[in-house]
Amino acid sequence: MPPLLALLLCGAFVLVLLAVENRESRGVSAAMWIPTVWMLISASRPLATWFVAPGNVTGGNEAGSPIDRWVLLTLGGAAVLVLSRRKSNWWKSLRRHKWLLALLAYMFLSTFWSDITLIALKRWLREVMVVARALAILCEVNPRQSLASLLRRCAYVLIPFSLMLIKYYPLLGRQYGRYSGIEMWTGVTDQKNQLGRLCMVSAFFLFWALYQLWRKRHVAVGRHQKWTDVSIIAMAVYLLIGSDSATSLASLVFCITTFVGLRWMKKVRLRVPLTGLLGLAIFLIGFGASTPFLGGANVATFSSSLGRDSTLTGRTEVWAAVLPAIKKHPLIGYGFGSFWTDARRELYEIPTAHNGYLDVLLELGACGLAFCTAWLLSCAVQLRRALKESYDWASFALCLLLISLIYNCTESAVNSLTEYITAVVLFLSLAVTARVDVRAKSALPLCSTLKEPSRLAEEQALAGSW
Repeated sequence: MPPLLALLLCGAFVLVLLAVENRESRGVSAAMWIPTVWMLISASRPLATWFVAPGNVTGGNEAGSPIDRWVLLTLGGAAVLVLSRRKSNWWKSLRRHKWLLALLAYMFLSTFWSDITLIALKRWLREVMVVARALAILCEVNPRQSLASLLRRCAYVLIPFSLMLIKYYPLLGRQYGRYSGIEMWTGVTDQKNQLGRLCMVSAFFLFWALYQLWRKRHVAVGRHQKWTDVSIIAMAVYLLIGSDSATSLASLVFCITTFVGLRWMKKVRLRVPLTGLLGLAIFLIGFGASTPFLGGANVATFSSSLGRDSTLTGRTEVWAAVLPAIKKHPLIGYGFGSFWTDARRELYEIPTAHNGYLDVLLELGACGLAFCTAWLLSCAVQLRRALKESYDWASFALCLLLISLIYNCTESAVNSLTEYITAVVLFLSLAVTARVDVRAKSALPLCSTLKEPSRLAEEQALAGSW
């Protein structure tokens, strides 16, 4: 098939999927496209990389690219405008997440001892804009349904286009190892592990959504969406296996197993113990933070079972090279977004430490890691509390929170809210722990007055499941 024809067919397929999603997502406003478009960019690659020949430099890490800068500023401004025009007490919701605010405050403070203060301040502003987009979701009539729509749209767009690029546009959809020369699938992302992360989150969400539809199988709503979800899951699993991202594949298995375990606990009426949940979260954070200092010895058993060598594909060498830098600023770090400058990227020949906790230590020091840990633990506490109100949503969010802690053992994400999986955890922690607006009770009848009674009853039943 000619590549251009494949591109057109893929575009048409995605439009059909989005039309099905739009038909089923009643009550989701057009403003939800603001965080959705940002998430599409965050989960893929910078916009500037699509407009240059492969291998060309689009601007240094510190300089950035004008097109990405202006698009992100526009989306951030639009989110702030939505917050200012909607009558919603979003500040009250945000105040429940005090450790998130404390983490942002410390990030801001750390920019003043950075070597690139102005650039660090700009990067901190991007963190604030992520929170603004999360709050825009809270302003929706039903935040959870709106978040489900966002995650589904990202999967519907990015998964098919990744498969199409890999097959018909290999210069955009594939890369080759710098030293090994091994071919790697990247799809719409920058590297194979990012593609694996995208497929892992998308597949788990759609698995979870299908389970919700199965539980409400007496409701006719969602019949077309069921088959679209199945097709995207098949593509995501195929890409996940093809990308050979061992961390993401193991994470998907862990997510599904944990969710099944939580459902079993509810069936036998066992409560999730708070001390047990916090103990598990602290253990995972401590396990991940100690991994670079132990040279990866604590994950060697797991990596060998996943077909990885003792160096964890070169990660142990990176950790050994970067660890001495922590000794210079162990408590406060080099400042938020200030360690991986262009000079250090060239020195270490890598853009991240491949360990989220190590990157936090480098940028924010031990104090920053303490604030980050407190925020993650507060998310666990609030999600565990939300199990009483919405067990399905809270258990889904808990699974992704726990898997993000494991993911950061060998990949970097927790050091920035702009990272895809960390942003998903942030959005979930805000939306799931927020009370659904009382307007949601009257939203369906208002938009469905011309529908037949049976259809209206079905939509109301499905809305209740969300």
